[in-house]
Amino acid sequence: MFEEHNKLTKASYWLLAISSLIGFVFIAAILPQLTWDTPWVSYVLVAVLGLMLALNTYFAYLIYKRSLKALKLCLWLYGLQIIGFETDNWALSFNFGMNMSVSWSFNSTEVTINFLAAAIFVIILLAYRSVRGANKSINYAPTAPDAAKLRRRTANYVASPQRCRLLRR
Repeated sequence: MFEEHNKLTKASYWLLAISSLIGFVFIAAILPQLTWDTPWVSYVLVAVLGLMLALNTYFAYLIYKRSLKALKLCLWLYGLQIIGFETDNWALSFNFGMNMSVSWSFNSTEVTINFLAAAIFVIILLAYRSVRGANKSINYAPTAPDAAKLRRRTANYVASPQRCRLLRR
């Protein structure tokens, strides 16, 4: 858990919420097209995309509730969406929600890079680093050797009568 939201964490949970909303519209458009003669792979695809969409929505809620672990897991979720591959025989791409991609073809292989997922990945990474850095400075507790050094240093600054007179002036 982190203490308070900054502009990057707010942007993170809003981008995740918007992506979830667009993903729900996409899934709602695909579901009526599935019929009994649709290949079983299409059902698996819809199930996997539905799971990723549910995770995205849940992570948006957890980031809203200030979960540091949700930011870390969102990095994995959006890292999977950045690159997709497609050949003549198979395709692998985990894109849902917002999608703005560019594709390159090499012989019979097509590589797709989702720039929107990469941008969200960078924003979440920056939010994670900003919150993690703030938590380290807040949660600092001196260890026993550090506490002993601190006591020795402050023992040298015991107020003497001359110092007290100087401070009163």
